[in-house]
Amino acid sequence: MRFRCALPLIFFSLSCKTQNELRQKGSFEENFLNGYHRNWYAENHTFENNLAHFSENNVNVANGNIVLSLHQNKLHEKNYTAAELRTKRMFLYGRFEAKLKASDALGCITAFFLYRPNSAHHTEIDFEISGKFPKVVTLNHWVDKRSHDKEISLNFDATKDFHTYVIDWKPNSIVWEVDGKVIHRTATAVPDKPMQVIFNLWATKSEKWAGSIKNAKLPTFAYVNSFKYTPYKR
Repeated sequence: MRFRCALPLIFFSLSCKTQNELRQKGSFEENFLNGYHRNWYAENHTFENNLAHFSENNVNVANGNIVLSLHQNKLHEKNYTAAELRTKRMFLYGRFEAKLKASDALGCITAFFLYRPNSAHHTEIDFEISGKFPKVVTLNHWVDKRSHDKEISLNFDATKDFHTYVIDWKPNSIVWEVDGKVIHRTATAVPDKPMQVIFNLWATKSEKWAGSIKNAKLPTFAYVNSFKYTPYKR
C-alpha cells in the first residue's frame, strides 16, 4: 500500500480460531447476504500515514453489500475513524475477484489488496483508488521495502458505480484486471508467501495522492458487493 512507511507501528494478532481457518483449501465465494463474521473480521489499528484509526463500528452490511465508512470521530490519537475488513483465511496464489464502489471523498483511499501480517518483509499486492483521482487506479506490489507502484487510467469514474477488480497472482507473475480487461502485468518481485485479503477505506496524509480531506463531506462510504477466490492450478 503506497506511502505506508511506518509498518512497524502496526500490530496484529490472529486468534486460535483464525489460525485453524488459515488451513482451509479450495475456492471461496462471498456475497455478504448473511453478513461477514463467518469468514472475515473487522480490524482495529492504524499506521503512520493514516489520519484515521480503523474501527469495527465502521464495517457494516446493508442490502447485501459491505459498507465501509469514514467519520470525523476522534479515536485514540487520530481525528477520524475508518474501516478495514480482513479474511480469517490466508491464500497462496490464485485469482482474487472483488466487485466494489469507491469513496468519492477527497483525502480518502479505497483499497482492495492482499497482505501478509507479521511478516519480516513488506509483502503485498494492491488496488487503490483515491477520491481526488477517481478515474485512476494505483497498483502496487511489495516483497520488501521497495514500492513498485503504477498508476493506470480508467475509462470510468470508480466512485459512481460497482466495477470488478481482479488480482491474478501466480508463482511467477501478477496480473491486474478491471471489468474483464487486463490493465497491467508483472513478473518482478512477485510475493511467494500466503496473504490475507483486505478491503479498507482510510484517510491519507498525502494531499498529492488524494487531496485534502473535507470534514463537511463526511461521513463517506465505500461498498463491497462480492468477493470470489479461485485457487491457482499448476
